[in-house]
Amino acid sequence: MSESAGKALDLLFYMARTGLPVTLARLSRDTGMNKATALRYLAVLESRGVAERSSLGWSLGLALFELGSHVPVRSIVVERVRPFLERLARETGESANLACLAGSSAIYLDRAEADRSLRMRSVPGDRLPLYCTGVGKAILSLLPEARARAILGSGPLPKINERTLTDPEDVLREIALAKRNGYGLDSEEYEVGLTCMAKPLRLPGSDFAGAISVSGPTARMRDPQAKDRFVECLARAAAEAQTALEAAASVDAVEAPQPATPTSPAASR
Repeated sequence: MSESAGKALDLLFYMARTGLPVTLARLSRDTGMNKATALRYLAVLESRGVAERSSLGWSLGLALFELGSHVPVRSIVVERVRPFLERLARETGESANLACLAGSSAIYLDRAEADRSLRMRSVPGDRLPLYCTGVGKAILSLLPEARARAILGSGPLPKINERTLTDPEDVLREIALAKRNGYGLDSEEYEVGLTCMAKPLRLPGSDFAGAISVSGPTARMRDPQAKDRFVECLARAAAEAQTALEAAASVDAVEAPQPATPTSPAASR
């Protein structure tokens, strides 16, 4: 690999680990690359859509999602989970979503809408913060605490609205609660008026960490008479989706080409 390609990849992996927009000064300091060199590589990455520049700094670009969509593992997950996503939307009358971990953020992979569901501002392909979304908390609940802490950083985290938790310790307590309850909860922390419940999903044999969720207006989602039904529908969809993913992983393992067994010189004679 050329030195230039290596440096460009170093920048991409650094931004993936950081998860949030990072300034040129911090990026230069943490990677050991001088500012002029880093900016030159970032400009090339930006021109290809794999890096983005904003007032807050540099972050990964959505062109990476286009590349990622061709990775078989994600195609397998979307294909296998789609039927349960559609049923979850029909049963609850709300939006059902599938997301996965991408670096230090979450990416929506798929969505199913019901007739009455609230149209969310996020769409498949969008990258979302982990700390203030239901899918994000569910995904973080799958990770070792040390990794979750590394992703969240020392804070404070960006404030999306008045309900957003910005102290990483508060978010870690939410993650612990998600582990105990079996689902992550976003109580209008990302979108005002919207509540999201999400359960984690894994694809055995891969580093895929994801979540399936149901989202809707807070008045409907938190209604005591309806909440238990939403949780029940979500739990059933997640359990069946997880079973489907495990079956897919088993099939792939069986169908994977096996390495040839070396033949000893004695046996070949």
